[in-house]
Amino acid sequence: MKRMTKLYLKGIGYDKSRNDTAFPFNLSILSDIDQLIFDAPVTYLIGENGSGKSTIIETIAGLMDLNLEGGSKNNFFVSYEEQLALIEACYPIKYPEYPKDSYFYRAESYYNLMTEIEHIDHGMGVFERELHTYSRGESFFELASSRFFGNGFYLLDEPETGLSLSTQLQFMILMQDLIKSNSQFVIATHSPILLFFPNARIYEFTNGKIVKRQLEETTIYQEWSMIFERKAHFFQKLFET
Repeated sequence: MKRMTKLYLKGIGYDKSRNDTAFPFNLSILSDIDQLIFDAPVTYLIGENGSGKSTIIETIAGLMDLNLEGGSKNNFFVSYEEQLALIEACYPIKYPEYPKDSYFYRAESYYNLMTEIEHIDHGMGVFERELHTYSRGESFFELASSRFFGNGFYLLDEPETGLSLSTQLQFMILMQDLIKSNSQFVIATHSPILLFFPNARIYEFTNGKIVKRQLEETTIYQEWSMIFERKAHFFQKLFET
């Protein structure tokens, strides 16, 4: 019998009774949420810029007691004071198992996280060299390969930032190895490559709704397919004046 990977966060619930029209409560997707369920080792959140993906990811980070600017439960650095009120209006739905490791990667604050990591890692030798001495893509892959220990919950916001195609594929292999070690991923992404991960759950944030999709149904897949299949016509139309 195939061994099932342990999952840790079953989903998040949202209390719609809160009467607030300020951000982030004005995000149209919130009218479509009672519960958002994570029932696979890998769950992707996709959608246009501003659709609410990162807000949901940051909310999950808060619900899992992770630093909102990135890192593990042992990272406490703050470079910008932010209070995400949505955390107070949501609640985690957890499986019985607890992760032994957890980590939040947030692309927009990764520089600050690298600085914090170098301060903490000084003399410990978790990383071969200071992360600031790598390229952006190299430093993320070094972080994931050296710091993600398994038996963990890994929350990633646009991990493809700075990654070449080949490095994205290497990262998917790393994800597979970590899943075999009882790990769970929730990832917000714009990458068509990462979406090919087998048996991943995909939620698309579109037109104020959160829709469960198959890979071929996603806007990302369809747009990239159209560009490659009809590139001459597409770019002719794009640059017409």
